[in-house]
Amino acid sequence: MPMTPTLGTPLIRLAAGLASAALVTLTAGCGGSSSTATDPAAHPASDPAGSPSASPGRIPGATVLPLISATAAGGRGGTVATALDSAADVARFTAQFRGPGLAAQVQAAVADRLTADDQDVVAQVVAIGCDRPPGVDVMRNPDGSVSLVPHEVASPLQECLAPVTTVAIAVLPTT
Repeated sequence: MPMTPTLGTPLIRLAAGLASAALVTLTAGCGGSSSTATDPAAHPASDPAGSPSASPGRIPGATVLPLISATAAGGRGGTVATALDSAADVARFTAQFRGPGLAAQVQAAVADRLTADDQDVVAQVVAIGCDRPPGVDVMRNPDGSVSLVPHEVASPLQECLAPVTTVAIAVLPTT
């Protein structure tokens, strides 16, 4: 005579439901491609001339370095780039990351550019989530600040095990 466990089945269903809810909660941060929180310790980058009246749009002559990404590196997404004018600026910007890996990559990417007089360096966390954007546009905002705007991901992932932090660094010509 076959017997069906009456207590085990509801408990298994409850445990499966709780596990699913926990997974949804853990991966909720993975669904978006970026965060809009800003870093209060960082100072926003403005156009090289410091003129808030400069026309908004793409910044001619700006160069985007290869995007830097790391899994579960932390950080705070932003909508305005941070000027990296000195080693102290770089240290403040990279202090937001967990562990030394992503911070070291950012420091290495900008190390030889900090002393150049004919360029300004800016950085921004452009995505924290499942996907790494394929690139960014360097834009001047109406208020004169600079934003690194991530490109849309063609096929966003629906879930991920750990969020990926992506940092964009751009070199702006001084005028």
